Amino acid sequence: MRQSMPDSYRIFIIDDEPRMCESLSKLLSDRGYQVESSNTAREGLTRLSQAAYDLLLLDIVLPDMNGLEVLEFVHGRYPQLLVIMFSGFASIESAVSALKNGAFDYIRKPMEYEELIKRVDNALEQKRLIREKEAIHWALEQAQKRYKYLVENSPDIIYTLDEQGRFSFVNDAFERLLGVKREQVIGKHYSQVISANDLEKSEHVFNERRTGSRASSGVELHLRQPQTKEKNNGSGTKPEVPVEIKSQGIYDREPQDREKNFLGTYGVARDIRDRKLLEEHLQQVEKMEAVGRLAGGIAHDFNNFLAAVVGNAALAKIHTQPGEEIYTRLEEMERAALRARALTQQLITFAQGGAPVRIPGTLPDLIRDASAFVLRGSNVRCKYQFPDDLWWAEFDQGQIIQVIQNLIINADQAMSEGGVINVEAENVTVTPSYRIPLKAGRYVRIVIEDSGCGIPKEHLSKIFDPFFTTKNNGTGFGLATAYSILKNHGGYLYAESELGKGTRFFLFLPATDRKRVKKGEKTGSKLYSGKGRILVMDDDNSLRDVYARLLTHLGYAPTVVATGEEALSRYSQAKQTGTPFSAVIMDLTVPGAMGGKEAIHRLLEIDPKAVAIISSGYSNDPVMANYRDYGFKEVIGKPFTAEKLSEILWKALT
Repeated sequence: MRQSMPDSYRIFIIDDEPRMCESLSKLLSDRGYQVESSNTAREGLTRLSQAAYDLLLLDIVLPDMNGLEVLEFVHGRYPQLLVIMFSGFASIESAVSALKNGAFDYIRKPMEYEELIKRVDNALEQKRLIREKEAIHWALEQAQKRYKYLVENSPDIIYTLDEQGRFSFVNDAFERLLGVKREQVIGKHYSQVISANDLEKSEHVFNERRTGSRASSGVELHLRQPQTKEKNNGSGTKPEVPVEIKSQGIYDREPQDREKNFLGTYGVARDIRDRKLLEEHLQQVEKMEAVGRLAGGIAHDFNNFLAAVVGNAALAKIHTQPGEEIYTRLEEMERAALRARALTQQLITFAQGGAPVRIPGTLPDLIRDASAFVLRGSNVRCKYQFPDDLWWAEFDQGQIIQVIQNLIINADQAMSEGGVINVEAENVTVTPSYRIPLKAGRYVRIVIEDSGCGIPKEHLSKIFDPFFTTKNNGTGFGLATAYSILKNHGGYLYAESELGKGTRFFLFLPATDRKRVKKGEKTGSKLYSGKGRILVMDDDNSLRDVYARLLTHLGYAPTVVATGEEALSRYSQAKQTGTPFSAVIMDLTVPGAMGGKEAIHRLLEIDPKAVAIISSGYSNDPVMANYRDYGFKEVIGKPFTAEKLSEILWKALT
């Protein structure tokens, strides 16, 4: 059919009388029609093949071909071309034959011109109506195709129910989400696809009679496969799918019409599994942050207590000799306190404290070494798959080793009969469409997969909670710590598991283009003696006493204060009197007063060459990781041994 209407209709005349052709052409041209003519059938058919016409005026009697034969040919080749036949010699039978063979009209010669015009106008009016009908039909056909495409390719389930609540239509999304063909549910009651727990809740939304803003919207339910005799192409039963449903009543008239009849319900069910998964991730993040704040406070105070224990043990050892019973007991006390520090460090890391010292590096060797270390003597081995072009990442080596070892230990314990842990790494680019709470960008993703006992569904959402463990001797900090380490690195950690089939952990670390910067560090385990005045600021009274005694034993002259304000005052006075301090040790935070973070700026104003050492038992502040950027020369964490304190002072002052 034509896609656009011509400016005027085109008429072609085939008649063996030239004067008749000229007369009709002039008459019809005056009416606004485009007219062409021919005096022979063969020429006329050639012209018809070269251009499109709307109406053919055809004489039955032609010199080279019978008009009825021309009609038959035209009707077969150009079915949309209307034909009016005329003749002055034909019989009634020929007229009837012409009409039977597809002619629109028949006129006998001689003809009245008014009658001819009337017949032509009538024929072309019919042509116009045919065109309009075809245009409407084409538009409806396209609209039907378009809406069918939209409905069938919609990611949402679109359905209709009859007045009894039985499915009268479902789109292809029904099969995609629930794994059952539409013919298996058409005619069945909606309750057969509703989770048993949601049947009561579903009754209202699936029997919805309201329309417009009053209709049901945003109702969450779980859909399941209907019970059928067929086995759904061997695909097995799919799990229940959480959906959000919007529905409204269908009527034979406008909803406001009182005489309307209820025909059923129309509804749309949207798959919200991705949204639910993201909500779970975000809830986990919020929960970890809340518990982390609590854990951080506990860790800070506990480390101060440990520092006092370790410091006093070191002081007591000064008054005994190696080999004595009391010296041995003091060493055991010191070691026990330092082991407790390792547990506290996990709590600190979990609490988002102590920002990781991230250095660019590659992960494969680190992963292999960390895994091999914890699997020594085990009947479990690792199988690695790392691409040659794996991106570099920025990470704290010690913390990431801790993460890998925790996960490998869990995998090892899950496979008591032995087996293989698959460890893979790949480059991924996270986009907003990812179902995890990460910023868009480049990441290195590590997957650690075991084939062990798996994690029960009811436990999977709790495995990163602190204190949650199913092990008899577990602390419940391993996975919680790993989760927080990845979060502090700007990455993420989550798990998938199926009971009896194993568990997969997914680790994401931000990728980097930076090159590795290697740093050396001198360490030692002996006591370094020194000289000079040392100013110590710490809010804990027990620690101030420990500092004073240890520093005195190391050969220094200590002065201890509780706040940053006091430290600045003492430092300024000492400088003015010509007895300056060689170094200042400052606690990072002091509740209700000035801590080291604030005091360092004013201290450097007093003395730009001041040797300042920052100390803390816990902080989520980047000062501890980037202490030199803030003006400090060294950093010491709590608790610390006498050897460590002496080493830090020796490094700062030499």
